[in-house]
Amino acid sequence: MTTQSDIKKLAEQMAGSINSFDDIKDFQKQLMQSFIDTELC
Repeated sequence: MTTQSDIKKLAEQMAGSINSFDDIKDFQKQLMQSFIDTELC
């Protein structure tokens, strides 16, 4: 399971590439799709 520390590290990595709220929404969609794809396989 992902720990709070893992989530914080991911957020720090993503902060450098996110420039707008739309970037956050796009990332959220991609993350959700990856989760769905993983769970259905």
